[in-house]
Order: sequence, then structure tokens, then C-alpha cells
Amino acid sequence: MSRSGRQVSGSRAGAYAGRVPDLLAWLRRHPWQADGLLALLLVLFSSGQWQGQDPAAVAAVSVLLAATVVPRRRYPVAMFAAAVTIGAAQIALGIQPSGAPPQSVAGLTFGAALQPTVADAAILVLLYTLAAHRSRRVSITGLVICLLGSAAAIVRWAPAHTAHSGGAVLAAAVGLGGATLTAWVLGDSVAYRYRRAYYASLEERAARLEAERDAQARIAQAAERARELQERRARVVDESAARLRRIERDLHDGAQVRLAALAMTLGEIKESLDAAADGAGDGADDGARTRMLVAAAHRNAKETLAELRDLARGIHPPVLDRGLATALAALAETSPVPVRLEVSLAERPSPAIEAIAYFCAAELLANVAKHSGASRATVNAREHDGRILMTVTDDGSGGARLAPGGGLAGLLERVQTVDGRLGIDSPAGGPTVITIELPDHA
Repeated sequence: MSRSGRQVSGSRAGAYAGRVPDLLAWLRRHPWQADGLLALLLVLFSSGQWQGQDPAAVAAVSVLLAATVVPRRRYPVAMFAAAVTIGAAQIALGIQPSGAPPQSVAGLTFGAALQPTVADAAILVLLYTLAAHRSRRVSITGLVICLLGSAAAIVRWAPAHTAHSGGAVLAAAVGLGGATLTAWVLGDSVAYRYRRAYYASLEERAARLEAERDAQARIAQAAERARELQERRARVVDESAARLRRIERDLHDGAQVRLAALAMTLGEIKESLDAAADGAGDGADDGARTRMLVAAAHRNAKETLAELRDLARGIHPPVLDRGLATALAALAETSPVPVRLEVSLAERPSPAIEAIAYFCAAELLANVAKHSGASRATVNAREHDGRILMTVTDDGSGGARLAPGGGLAGLLERVQTVDGRLGIDSPAGGPTVITIELPDHA
């Protein structure tokens, strides 16, 4: 063959190979049409056997058997029962031993009409469908019925009653039994694949539902987290407003009053000096009064400076500029209760975190001095899992607890503004351990 001839043959084979998947896909998409074609093929292949005394009756039985294949997917059990019934009638009336007269029922002879043909293969097709689309118990029942029918057909088969019939009977048994078992095994394997696909789809659906449930749980957690953050932000806003009002009140009621008194005192000093310069009044009395006014002005100035210093320290202690460790050391030195300080921080936290830690330590040491009756206290600040962990321990009487409006409740609100936590362990009789956990950055 020439090269061009081989190329033409190759192209034809490729085109044929490409049509086969298309044909299979069409058959899967059109099950009724596919089963109709199968029934038509069974009728066509059996048409060569329509002969004998009544070929029309044989053709009618063949068509009836082939027709059971068409609705097999929707009614597999009913169609299998119908086909098996026709097959049983063929075995009982159509298959006759050699020389036996035709069987008759109610005077009617059916032997000529119930001759087995190729259309009997519809029973195997229906057994396959039963195994593929029904439970294994149902399909095994169908398999047993087909095997028993095959055995009965071989027993009534004419060659089985002749001399030296062992080989023919064995061949018939192997052929019918093998075809029956093959149809059942093929259908059961399809059912197994269906079951695997079904269970796989169930597992996939369960996994999808689990993923959706996890997603819903995460959404719920995020919503709860958002609600908590909103509440904390509201508390921060309220606390900031309250702190501004307190600063305004301290300035108005403290430093402002003292500065006004200082201005008035300085005004009187000016008047006294003016009067002395004009020569009016007693010089000794004016000098004493001037010294008294100067002393009062000096005292007011010092008290005003002290109040402003305390106010500024409440807003931001200057010692924090040198780091949290230095600020905690300053707190420990000024505490009435002896304090042992342990600080181990590799890096400085953000200024906001340092301020919160400082004010929490100051509040807790103040509580130790006022309420615990402790003889000593310990402040420990260290890093733990990327967060700042500070504990304040005292050997006092214990019994510390959260109370609305109390100092510990205020500390809890303060640390929660930066997603921190506050732990209290204070049994009656002590010791008391207050744990504060803060992020390293706000």
C-alpha cells in the first residue's frame, strides 16, 4: 500500500474512533431511544427463526419479548417478571423432547408459537438491568430464577435425551449458565459503581455541609467579635469623654481657682507697692502686708504647679518615656508595700500598651496598699506567646473580686479595649494573683 493509501486508511480509522464516543454519549442521553433500538435489534436477529407451523405466532412472541426491553429502566422488576413468564411458557410448552407431541392448554396448541428465539436474550438484558438498578437481594433472586430456567430448558432440550448427549448438555449448561452469570455480574458491577458514586456524593455533600457549618460558625464568631468590639469602642468613647470632663473639672475647680487667687494676690501686692511709692500709709505696716501677700502668692504658685504636675502625670506619666520597666520600677519605689519587680521584655510594646500596663500596675499596687493588708507584693512582666503577661501578687487576706463600678471592673474595661484579658485568683486568706494579658501592639 502506498503512503497516501495508508494516510487515507488512518484518517478513516480516526474518524470512526471519534464517532464511537459520540454514539455512546448519544445513547446515554437518550435511554428510551437506545432501548428501542436494542429491542429492534432483537426482533431483527430473531426474524430468521420465524418458521414452522405458525411463524406469525412465533414472530408475535418474539416481538413481545423484545418489547419488554423498552421500559426496562423504569420498570425493571415488572418487565423481568413478564419476560420470565414468557420464558417459562416457552420451556413448558415450546421446548419438546424429540418425538414428543406438542403441548396444548384447554384444547389449544401453543407449542408452535412458543419456540425459543434470539429474542429470549431480552431475559438476560432484563437480568442485567435488575442487577444494575435494584438491590442485591432482588437481583440475586432474579439470577436464581434464570439459572433454574436454564436448567429446566436443558433438561427438556431434545439433544439431552439422545445417546452420548453429555458433551452437548455440558456445552449448553456452560453457555446458558455463563451468559446468565455474565449478565448478572456486569449489572452488579454497574450497581457497585453507582453505589460508590452515590456514597461519594453523600460524602461530598456531608463535607460541603460541614464546611458550610464551619463557615456559619466562623461568621457567627465574627459577628459576636464585631459586637464585642463595638461595645468596647463605645466604652472607650465614654471613658475618653469622662476623662476629658474630669480634666476640665480639675482644671476649673483646682488650678484655675488657684491661678485666680494668685492673680488677685499679685494685684494687691502691686497696689501696696504703688501706695508705698506715693508715700501714703505706714511704711512698716505696708512692708509686713506686702511680705504676707508675697508669701501667699508663692504658696499658691507652688500648689498650682503641684496640681498641674499631678494632672499631667494622670494623662501621661513622663517616666513612661523611658520604657515600661523604668516606669514600673518607679511605681515599686513609691509603693508603701515592699514590691519585688521582675521585668523581662525583649522589645518595647507600643506606647498605648505601655500606658495601659502602667496604670493597671498602679491601680493594683494601690489596692494592695489600701485593702489587702499585705506585707509584700510582686510585679512580674514578661512576654508569652507574642503577648505581654503581667502578674501582680500579694500575700494579703485575699477575697478580691469584680464588682460593678469597682477598680477591678475598670481595669477589665481598660484591658478589653485592646483585646486584653484579666484573670483574678484571690481565695479567702490569700494570696491574691491578678493576671493581665495584653497584645504587644494596640
